[in-house]
Order: sequence, then structure tokens, then C-alpha cells
Amino acid sequence: MLVVRSLVRGVGRRWPVRTAFLAGVGGTLGIGAVGTLSLLAGAPLLIAPLGSTCMMIFGAPQAPFAQPRNVLGGHTICTLVGLVVVRALGNAPWTIAAAVGLAMALMGLTRSFHPPAGGDTVLVMLVQPGWLFLLAPVLLGCVILLGVATAFHNAHARGSYPAPARDGPGGRVVAAEG
Repeated sequence: MLVVRSLVRGVGRRWPVRTAFLAGVGGTLGIGAVGTLSLLAGAPLLIAPLGSTCMMIFGAPQAPFAQPRNVLGGHTICTLVGLVVVRALGNAPWTIAAAVGLAMALMGLTRSFHPPAGGDTVLVMLVQPGWLFLLAPVLLGCVILLGVATAFHNAHARGSYPAPARDGPGGRVVAAEG
């Protein structure tokens, strides 16, 4: 019954028009920058997990999962786990599942949990790219998105991204978006 209720009512509050507009513009600029550099470099830099990261850093920039450490750490861990596991065990459904679980545990243990990065593990396991895949498109794409996010957010709300951290129980606590 709770599932049905959440489907009907939705969860959370509706965004103000300005917030929705700015998130959309930011997302367009972020993915646009990655796509443009991809064309200029003649190398594919756009991968699906970066689209999800873009949603997070422009749609919920104050969320702990959207912070630079989590973005870079999460994508690095998930990509490396995928690269190691696919070479060691192949890409059977059970190895893909094990790799995702291992990547999730490692992100949690390193305080670098970033849910969109889980797509890197699956992508790597299916496509089986070389080791340089970690540098481009993964890390290069993340750096571009984080650069655009920092410039964009700080242009319209000075000092708003990355979120200011304060120590608290369980590690980094990020102030909620206002």
C-alpha cells in the first residue's frame, strides 16, 4: 500500500520554477560541455553514468552524493572494480552482480558513495574496454562536469558548490538545500 501511495502522491516537494529552470540549464551546460569536448577530441566521452551524475550535481547539488569527492571517488572505484572483475572472472550475470555489490561496499567504506557510478561497473563489465577507459571517458567526463557545476552554481549563488562541510557523527554532513 505504501508503494501505491508514493506513486500517487510522489515523494518530496515540487521544485520552485527557478530551481527547475536552473537545474535544467546547468544540466544542459554540463552534458553540452562533455559532448562538445568529445567532438573536438574525436573521442567518445559521453557515457550514460555521466548523465546520471549530471542530474545529481545540477538537480541536488547540496546532497552528499553530489559532492566532488563522491563523484570522483565513486566513478573511480566502480570503474576499477569493473575492469578488474571482468578480466578476472568474465562478464556472466553473477560476476556483474558481484562487481556491483563489491563496488557499492568499497564506495561505502571509503566515504565516496555516488549512486550514478554504479552504472560504470555494469558498462565496463558489458563493453570490456581497456584500462584507459578510467581516464577517458570516466575521469575526464567527471572533471568536466564538476568544473561546469562549480562555475555554474557559484555564478548564480556564490559559494554554493561544493557544499560547505562540517564535521558530525558519521563523517561529512552537508547542509540541506534551501
